[in-house]
Amino acid sequence: MDVRQLEAMLAKGRDSPLLRFSLGKCYLDLADYPQAVTHLAECIEQDPGYSAAWKLLGKAHQEAGDLDAAQLA
Repeated sequence: MDVRQLEAMLAKGRDSPLLRFSLGKCYLDLADYPQAVTHLAECIEQDPGYSAAWKLLGKAHQEAGDLDAAQLA
């Protein structure tokens, strides 16, 4: 799926940790780090045990230049 399809699912109210993770990964792949951080942080808010989301959140923060936040993630 591409980011437009995932955003459409979110707009229809289908919010879930998996959807947020998928959006975060898509935005990370597109180098849109602020959007990646937003969606990955929401994923973790919904499911604090989602270890893959923590890993990508750290990477998104690192790519955005926020090394302190990356280290915390």
